[in-house]
Amino acid sequence: MSTELYTATVSATATGVTSDDGVLSLGVREPKQLGGPGEHTNPEQLMAAALSSCLVESLRIALGTVGGSVDELAVKGTVVLTDSDASGYDATFALAVSLPGTDDAEAVLAQATSICPFLKVIDGVEVTLE
Repeated sequence: MSTELYTATVSATATGVTSDDGVLSLGVREPKQLGGPGEHTNPEQLMAAALSSCLVESLRIALGTVGGSVDELAVKGTVVLTDSDASGYDATFALAVSLPGTDDAEAVLAQATSICPFLKVIDGVEVTLE
């Protein structure tokens, strides 16, 4: 049986998102490229931020086990929307990882991707080491 460690709750409306603790409060709109007004963040940016920041935290844990530095650690998240053969859109996700000064970056990345909860549940995320 799993033990719940943390629960995040965010409410979304037609104008934005707000976390139950008030720390997150953002206007969210469709980007201009998809016919929206732009000028705010959009779901695609939020997904890229969620994936990349989750992997950063997992990399911190992995680096802690091998004694690496997190000072220059970086993850660039990309979400690409495409037309769907069915209805709506399809999306692809990619993460580019930079681990300068790490002796065995591939091993650290392998450990981090194995513990990152978002990567465990989302199939097909391309993760590359820069």
